[in-house]
Amino acid sequence: MTNAKRTVPRWPIALAAGVIIAALGTLAWLRAQLIESEKSVVRSAVQRFQVTDVLGRPESSSLIFGEIETQARVSEGSAIRELYVTKRMIDGSEITVFPYYADLLTPGWRDARPWTKLAVGREPQVQGYLYIQTNNSTLKAVNAVIALLLVVLAGGFAVLLIHQRGKEKELGRSLLELESSKAQMIHLERLALAGQLSANVFHDIKKPVLNIKNEVTDSLDGAPTPPEEVYRAIRAQTELFLQMLRDLGMETFVNASTQAAEWCDLADAVDRSLRLVKYEQGSVATQVDFQTGHEFFIQTQPHKLVQVFSNLILNAYQAMGNSGRLRVKGIVDGSARMMVVTLEDSGPGVPLAKREEIFQPFLTTRAENGGSGLGLYICRTIINDLGGSIIVDQSPDLGGSRFTIKLPLAPERSSREVERIDS
Repeated sequence: MTNAKRTVPRWPIALAAGVIIAALGTLAWLRAQLIESEKSVVRSAVQRFQVTDVLGRPESSSLIFGEIETQARVSEGSAIRELYVTKRMIDGSEITVFPYYADLLTPGWRDARPWTKLAVGREPQVQGYLYIQTNNSTLKAVNAVIALLLVVLAGGFAVLLIHQRGKEKELGRSLLELESSKAQMIHLERLALAGQLSANVFHDIKKPVLNIKNEVTDSLDGAPTPPEEVYRAIRAQTELFLQMLRDLGMETFVNASTQAAEWCDLADAVDRSLRLVKYEQGSVATQVDFQTGHEFFIQTQPHKLVQVFSNLILNAYQAMGNSGRLRVKGIVDGSARMMVVTLEDSGPGVPLAKREEIFQPFLTTRAENGGSGLGLYICRTIINDLGGSIIVDQSPDLGGSRFTIKLPLAPERSSREVERIDS
């Protein structure tokens, strides 16, 4: 599990937007083609009258109405719904020549409707004018389709966007629940680890308590030991008991979930982890070597690093039994800007086929001893959340397992942060 931000895929929104843009672009192109086609028909009508010269010159009053009507009927069609033709006279006035009865039946026909007026010929040789009513039904239908499609697409896009936002909110809630469950799982595994160590820990802790009891019992039974010596012995055993508790830090380890993030030293986390699991060490020889002259700081909650290293060290102790070697080494890889910590042991190692499986949850080889199968899974989860990685292979020197942890180098810290760490 990584700290990468999970989001609902945005490609459906992008795809829908692309479809809308393509559809509107196609309709706009078709509309432009339709308008251009209508203009072309109108231009052809004007050119037809001009080429045939059926209107004649302004000074000529001779007209062949049959030819004018023929050209007018040819020009009318799907694009031109209605056509009136006038001839320009030498005094600048116009007479209607098609339909020839227009001025008689409808004298104000020019003002009754909005016409498109186009000259036949050019000044000063204008022969007449075409008054055109274009057929806009097809263009209106296209405009209606575009408007309807806009509404449908906008509505569909809005529904998709609302659905997307709902999915994002649902994902956000799921991620919060997942993070909460992960934190709870890590805490429970830390409790299980503490419980696993409790028996041996209490075995040693009860020794000073029993010594105190024996000193008091002997004194009450009339032993000749002076009271001052008894008190000094009780104080020494009490201090030993409290020192053991402080060294273990068990209570801090178990109840550390509310700790704030701070600059943590990996070497110190390894040292605390060794103290925490020392009752499982037996006769295992442990060596810790962190590269001098380098800092091994990372910003996190201290208990997370202790949980990682105590799990790995405890697994190594249990794998080796009562004897063997454990080596913890820390170096800085400047080129990769990473801190590298390796834990190598002389145990039986992890078979090649199992090296990835051991990081899966609930996979354990120690179920009979109370193993939960979550230790290594949680180790990887914590390391990944810190922006690092953890892998396992074989130690070339000791022959057992080698766990390699890589964590990003800390950025330069202010002098105030360094003083707080040093203090």
